[in-house]
Amino acid sequence: MPTLTHPVTASTSTHAPSRGVGLGALLITDALLSFAPVVILGAAIGWPASLDKPAAEQLAAIAAAPGGVALGYAVYLLYSILVAPVMIGLAARTFGGLNQPLGATVAAFGALSALARSIGILRWLTVMPVLATAHASAEPALRTQIEWLFTGLTEYGSGIGEVLGVSVFMAASVGVLCAGALLRGGMPRWLAGLGLVSALLLAGLALPSLRGPDLVPVAAAVSLLSVWMVAAGVWVLRGR
Repeated sequence: MPTLTHPVTASTSTHAPSRGVGLGALLITDALLSFAPVVILGAAIGWPASLDKPAAEQLAAIAAAPGGVALGYAVYLLYSILVAPVMIGLAARTFGGLNQPLGATVAAFGALSALARSIGILRWLTVMPVLATAHASAEPALRTQIEWLFTGLTEYGSGIGEVLGVSVFMAASVGVLCAGALLRGGMPRWLAGLGLVSALLLAGLALPSLRGPDLVPVAAAVSLLSVWMVAAGVWVLRGR
C-alpha cells in the first residue's frame, strides 16, 4: 500500500541543499555590499573622510548631493540589515540549529548588531538631510545651532551604530561563533581562526570610546570581516 514516506524524505533532502546555496550566496552578497557605500558616498560627499570635517562642511556636502547620500546610506542600511540573517544562518549551520546556548547567543548578538547599525544609519536618511536643507538657507545664528545639533546627533548615532553595532555586538557574534566552532567543530579551523582575528579587530574599534588607544584602522577591521564572510560563503556553497 502506498505511503507518504518517500515523498516527504525527498522533499526534505531537496530543501537542505537549497538552504546552503541561499546562505552561501547571502554571505558573499552581503560582504560585497559592504564596499558599495564607500564607492557611492565617496563620490557624493568624500565619505568616510568627510566624517572628520567640521559640521558646516558636512552639512553643505549633504545638501549639495542629496541623491547620492540617500542611495549610499540606503545600500549601507541594506548591508547592515542582512547581517542578522547571515549570522543566524551561520549559527544554525555550525551548531546544528538555534535550540542551544551557543547558537542562540550568536543569533542574538547578530540581530542586535543589525538593529544598532540600522538605528545609527537611519539618521543619515531622515534627520541629517533635513538639517542640511535648513542649514543652507538659515541665518548665521541659526546655522550655529543647527551645527551643534548635527554634531550631537552624529556623536550619539555613532555610539549606537559604530560602537555597539559594528564593534561590540558584531565582535561578540563572530567571536562566539568561531570560538564555539574551534571547541566543538562544525566549521573548518582555519575559517574559525580567521573569524576570531576579525572579531578581535572589530572589538578593538571600541577602544577609543572607552578612553583606550586607537589601535585598529576601521578599514582593516571591516575589510577583514568582509573577507571572512566571502570565505564562509564559499565554504557553505562547497559543502552544501
